Amino acid sequence: LTEKIPSQLGLLTELDGLNLEDNTLTGAIPGDLGLLSELLTDLRLGSNELTEKIPSQLGLLTELDGLNLEDNTLTGAIPGDLGLLSELLTDLRLGSNELTEKIPS
Repeated sequence: LTEKIPSQLGLLTELDGLNLEDNTLTGAIPGDLGLLSELLTDLRLGSNELTEKIPSQLGLLTELDGLNLEDNTLTGAIPGDLGLLSELLTDLRLGSNELTEKIPS
């Protein structure tokens, strides 16, 4: 897969997992993915060419137990809203990016 992640994926409210790893997706992660908060337990966007900041709306995905954003070119601070995921999140991968600051507590 190439190009940008379509924001319309946020309308697929019955998804429980989304794996777009190992492609050549570019651009920003759409904040609309935060609309998948009801059922999504696994979001995998690693090993792409995603840029810009991690959208704070991903903190709305309170059912996540896995979030993989590693091996992209994401920049900026890790949003404090990701701290809201702490109850169920057991697998958080943010390595090999250009993120600044520490993981929020």
